[in-house]
Amino acid sequence: MEDRWFVKKPCAHCPYRRDVKPFLHPERGEELAYHTENPYNDFPCHKTTVEDDESEFGDSLITEDTLTCAGFLSMQIEWGGKACPDGFTPSDMVYSEPYEMAEAYAEAWDRD
Repeated sequence: MEDRWFVKKPCAHCPYRRDVKPFLHPERGEELAYHTENPYNDFPCHKTTVEDDESEFGDSLITEDTLTCAGFLSMQIEWGGKACPDGFTPSDMVYSEPYEMAEAYAEAWDRD
């Protein structure tokens, strides 16, 4: 069995994908973008978390089955200096740098 701690490809709703219409508030998009600059940061894939039934805000819980988001990891490798783990290929579907992602979220918000 493969001992993997990351999702292999960004999902259709990944906030790091440049081909997905930005859907987060610009401040959250910017926060996620610049979170990739530190190679020690992590960001869980929403598809591998569990809804917190007791949360008023729709929070998610991290479990032992939670994996790192492939979009986050791709940008972190390309921009944040993280070493690429075995078995992972950074996706060219994600933003190339945090500034690009932050700008896309800000522009989408201004247009709507």
